[in-house]
Amino acid sequence: MISAFLRTWVWAGIRRDTLANVSPARLTNLISLLVFLVLLVHLPLHLAFWQQGGDLQALSLLFHALLCTLIPLCSALGYQIFARRLLLICFASYISLSSLYIGYGSAIHWYFIQGIFISPFLYSLDERWRLWLAMGMYLTLFLLLEYLALSPFIQPGSDYQQVIRQFTITGIALACIPCVYFIHRDHACSWSQVSRERLRSESLLLNILPRPIAERLKLSDKPVADYFANATVLFTDIEGFSGISCHRSPIELVTYLNALYSEFDRLLKLHRLEKIKTNGDEYMAVSGVPVASLDHAVRACQCALDMLKAFEKISHQHGIQNGLRIGLNSGELVAGVIGKNKFSYDLWGDSVNLASRMESQGQSNRIQVSEFTYRLCRHAFTFEPRGRIPIRGMGEYQVYWLKGEVASLTQAKSA
Repeated sequence: MISAFLRTWVWAGIRRDTLANVSPARLTNLISLLVFLVLLVHLPLHLAFWQQGGDLQALSLLFHALLCTLIPLCSALGYQIFARRLLLICFASYISLSSLYIGYGSAIHWYFIQGIFISPFLYSLDERWRLWLAMGMYLTLFLLLEYLALSPFIQPGSDYQQVIRQFTITGIALACIPCVYFIHRDHACSWSQVSRERLRSESLLLNILPRPIAERLKLSDKPVADYFANATVLFTDIEGFSGISCHRSPIELVTYLNALYSEFDRLLKLHRLEKIKTNGDEYMAVSGVPVASLDHAVRACQCALDMLKAFEKISHQHGIQNGLRIGLNSGELVAGVIGKNKFSYDLWGDSVNLASRMESQGQSNRIQVSEFTYRLCRHAFTFEPRGRIPIRGMGEYQVYWLKGEVASLTQAKSA
């Protein structure tokens, strides 16, 4: 119960899931709690010297303790700046009145030094003038009380004054321990939150860009554009997708596409391909980009075969009879990042256009590859020649149907 009370006090007015800098607000609540507890610890001492002037000091203590309880309440109501001002004024008021009442010899005004060092942690970077105002107020009050050395309202040199002095010196030293600990803990929590948000941001960025490209963007603002002498581009497209979208509810359609593309994403990761984008029912990926590799065509063909099997399985589970066209082509291309606020990693070149034509001019549930891809991986897969066909806007090309892996490789894998 006590633990819940303390957490409620410290987190008053602060959302746990907020991304904003909550350190000043949290520390305001935390320091007010520490001041409240210190005041309660001092209360028995003043009650013990009730006849020597402890009565008025005890009443002052209770009044300022009550003010401390208003600080988390103000924070909870959304008045966090007012809560911080109330903390600063409450602290300054109690130390000043106590020092004037008990006297210079009590050394109570030395608490202002502690206040000067704690104040910077209660402000954010854009509140510099408020910070200097708070520190200046505490420094001025300390210097006035230190050098004016005003006579106390109680009898000078009394036991009460001497005990308060010893208690104050010990209290200042001991109060530094929880203050330093909780400030350190608060900053550790803040840095931990910053680290979590940084990892989350990086994860979101990696959903858009390949890791090597994301790392380059973080290090430099220069445009990212790379030439690749040889890579393999893969396109897939669901045949008759408009018919599916007309006869399925939105949630059924999205559920199906999510299941299909999630499996495609897994296969890309398995075969080390890079996803470029999806456009409705069209899926685009590349092998050998952004990190060049010699076996890019082989990995792309293996991935295409697995994607076709996955499509048949997932479509059967969702009661969809449509087929999938897959097209591959290998060749030179340019890859780069476009956009300023919303990044997009894309590919350009005739090789990309030819890969797209391999898909669009293919057949249902078949994988069509260009002669360039065929030459790179004919040793690893079986192909069926389709012959020369006219490619829209590009002339005639010899193309092939990818049938499967050669028997020796399949047996080696199963072994």
